Amino acid sequence: LARQKQGEGLKKQAEAEEKAPSAEFPYAAVDPERTYGFVAVAAGEGLKAVFIDLGADAVVSGGQTMNPATADILAAVQSVPAKTVFVLPNNKNIIMAAEQAQKLADRTVVVLPTIPQGITAMLNFDPEADAGANAVAMQQAADKVATGLVTFAARDSDFDGRKIKKGEILALENGKLVATGTDITKTTYRLARSMCKKDTSFI
Repeated sequence: LARQKQGEGLKKQAEAEEKAPSAEFPYAAVDPERTYGFVAVAAGEGLKAVFIDLGADAVVSGGQTMNPATADILAAVQSVPAKTVFVLPNNKNIIMAAEQAQKLADRTVVVLPTIPQGITAMLNFDPEADAGANAVAMQQAADKVATGLVTFAARDSDFDGRKIKKGEILALENGKLVATGTDITKTTYRLARSMCKKDTSFI
């Protein structure tokens, strides 16, 4: 009974979030002449500008440790007056919220489970193709992208069987630890060298 009440409470909360107005993303009715639209999640003004330049209609602020709520993604989706809206979460922790927004939206939503490969996915969008073909092509393009991340250890820990000290800089390639150090430039360089393969065409 308690679980049922909790489920009903979450449903009511989701419905309230769906109807709540958003100052940043005002609601827009679907334009029958607009077939496709895009919503991306990105951290920082630089990446936001890149996605806008590539044709994203709305960019939700979020990324590593900055997960937007389902309501934020839903508001962004419903501010895009397209019949089908592609959503690029760009972080594995945000995919679930995007999929929840997909269920609540009043238009067709296609969630591409991209991590930071959303830029490549958008570059491979074909306005002449249907939504299904685009979803496949965009995801396949994103899957070919290797992703590097430079961060730091918040505490002493073990990572991939290696002892990491608090404050140490970590370089990750597709989530796997490839280098550690105390100099961010040198660590980033080592990561870039590790990621460069024979068929690499763009960094």
